[in-house]
Amino acid sequence: MVLSIREYDKLHIREKRDLTRNQISKDDAAVLQRLVIDDLPVFKWGNRCLIAQQWVGVIDLPEYSIEILPKLAREIENEKCRDILTRMLLVAHQSPSTRKLPGSVNPKKNALTEVLISAFLGALEIYIKSGVLNAYQKVQNNIDVVKGRIVFSKQFKQNVLSPTRFYCSYSKYISDNPVNQFLATCLSQMSCISRDNDNLRRIRAAEQYFEGVQILEVRKALNLKINFNSINSSAVESYNFGYMFLSCNFMTVNAGGIAMNVMLFDMNHLFELFMFKAIRQVYGSRVHYQSGNNYLVHSVDSGRNYIRLRPDIAIYSDSGNYIIDTKWKMPISFAKESDIYQMNAYSTGIGKVERVFLLYPKTSGTVTFSGDYLFTTHAGGNRNLGIRTIDLELCTNWAAFLNEIKALFGEI
Repeated sequence: MVLSIREYDKLHIREKRDLTRNQISKDDAAVLQRLVIDDLPVFKWGNRCLIAQQWVGVIDLPEYSIEILPKLAREIENEKCRDILTRMLLVAHQSPSTRKLPGSVNPKKNALTEVLISAFLGALEIYIKSGVLNAYQKVQNNIDVVKGRIVFSKQFKQNVLSPTRFYCSYSKYISDNPVNQFLATCLSQMSCISRDNDNLRRIRAAEQYFEGVQILEVRKALNLKINFNSINSSAVESYNFGYMFLSCNFMTVNAGGIAMNVMLFDMNHLFELFMFKAIRQVYGSRVHYQSGNNYLVHSVDSGRNYIRLRPDIAIYSDSGNYIIDTKWKMPISFAKESDIYQMNAYSTGIGKVERVFLLYPKTSGTVTFSGDYLFTTHAGGNRNLGIRTIDLELCTNWAAFLNEIKALFGEI
């Protein structure tokens, strides 16, 4: 069973578990409160409850799963909210040039983990149809006939009493190469985690094409050096989905002797990276992520710089630079003071800034103060601040979403 909640929702702690009422047992709470990522708790204690924080994703417990979805408008159903989150994840973890999102993924019947597994399998099945990659690799074996070249140092050690054996080094055309090792490792991990019968069936069908391929430890698989080219390009999409699945956000943890499979994403970082990839598709290579070498404070005595300014997104143009800072917040009456102070620092501390923008997710609250503003200054000259809100519901229609971005920021 899957218990779906939103960021900052409460899980009420009672004597007995009742998932239909968002109620967990004391034992459940004792396990969940031990979940910590980057020294930050996934849940905080409340009054007889646990409160979800900024993490979204899935926590698989032995008897049920907890799915944490983004805190979007309450009128958005869980199915739609899950679809939005899935698209954000896929865009954020694909290359900036990716334009086509998988249409075969069905977010309605599955938790997020199953949706991502399904996306990987869809890409993998295309790779399999194109032919599982075989590649020449250097191997060394003790064989009956000379093949390639004899490795004399090992020949004298191992075959001094066996004159009919030859220790040779040669190239062999095999499927046990880094690309397939990575994909086979993904299948192995997913087969242990998936609870969806259709995904499990597809995993078993795919595994037969990787017989004899070495399955690696997750960390080793993530550290494989794989260079994609015209020969192995058919594996790129499945690799990207697999990498997202095996990345540091996926882990198996033990809390109180109970093993949990956890795949969680920080919504602050996800929204930031997602918007960068989307804006880059609109404005091209002029868009840069967390770039710049500007500082807010300079010491007269030592010459040292302090407080580095690294806006989320910078767009360079002939007329000047445009700065966009994303904020995964839902303020009600106006933008947060700290956000305004930050944008003021960007507008004065970064050279050739034409305009700065604050970008929030669109809700009934944030839309009320979306508009154009001027920083109050007594030094002469106007400094522009734009506050924009983006409708994330549109991201399931990618063309409409890109048009929304053009409408928000105009011709840059």
